[in-house]
Amino acid sequence: MPALAKVSARQVKEPDPIRLPEIPTGARIDADTLRALSVLHHRFNKGIRGGRKLILRACDMSRIDLSGLDLEGADMLGCDFSGSRLETTSLRFANLFGSNFSEANLTDADCERADMRGTRFDGADLSYANFAQADLRAGQVIDAEDADDVQPSGAASFVGAMLRGTDLSEVRMKGANLSESRLIAVRMVQTDARSVNFGRTQLSSVDMHGSHLADADFGMANLDRASRLTANLMRSSNIAQLPSQSLIDEKLTLHAHWVESDGKLGSRADFSNQDLSGTDLSGRMLAAAVMSNCVLVGTNLAGAHLAAADLKGANLMGANFDNADLRGTDLRSACLRNARMDAIKSGELSGTGLKTRTASSA
Repeated sequence: MPALAKVSARQVKEPDPIRLPEIPTGARIDADTLRALSVLHHRFNKGIRGGRKLILRACDMSRIDLSGLDLEGADMLGCDFSGSRLETTSLRFANLFGSNFSEANLTDADCERADMRGTRFDGADLSYANFAQADLRAGQVIDAEDADDVQPSGAASFVGAMLRGTDLSEVRMKGANLSESRLIAVRMVQTDARSVNFGRTQLSSVDMHGSHLADADFGMANLDRASRLTANLMRSSNIAQLPSQSLIDEKLTLHAHWVESDGKLGSRADFSNQDLSGTDLSGRMLAAAVMSNCVLVGTNLAGAHLAAADLKGANLMGANFDNADLRGTDLRSACLRNARMDAIKSGELSGTGLKTRTASSA
């Protein structure tokens, strides 16, 4: 990579294309400069004299405000937009192959039919953004200085991203990684979502009519009833069971008898691989219960008795553990993002030798 170059807005304001500088590969571009370039690009799109198509390669536009820009059809391969603001920005038909939008804000952005193969949106806010018919498949970035040096960029990645009201209809996103993201009221109609990783993802009121979900992995995902009713999950994998409230209550009653009788009556509760998201389990007796790989997104466990419970690999995003007894509880590999844990009891459970175990203490 050549030494980092800088381009000033003053260099690009002149509309005469003969006098415009070329933007070097890997240049750091500030917000004013890109706004000036976007004006020329807009003129190019409109066929106005003095316009020039925006073509950038591996440029650094991270942590700047690009909201409201018209970048329709721009060619910005392998660029870094991480941490930037792109609210209401138009990226329709743009080439953003292998670019990085991690932690960026793309609220209300228009990415219709954009080429976003191999692009990263980890931790980004994509609320109400339009990705209709965009290409989000895997891709490869080729080093501009050495065409023989092929660097795999991998599948498009949305790890931990927020997608609220986002339009993913007719998107090609085979193999994309949506793990630990939140999809709320998302339109995902006629989408190619084969082999997509939905692990530990929250899917609420997602419209998946006509989507291809073969080999999609829903391991430890919170897939609500409304979303299930729109999806063909016959060839998908690791879908957690959705038990009825009456079955949950029956299991809890038998488990309480099992604990109180020291194992002589009732039966030990086993909720492994089941979806109990949003259930009110506050104050319930769950000591020594088996809940490995259980989905407990947003579940109320305040004051619950979870001593010596097995919660290995559970999805506990946004769960409420306030005042719960977690002495001797096994939380290894569990997802505790945004979980509330005020005034909990933790540590060793007297007489058992068991201690509270987490990923950091394993």
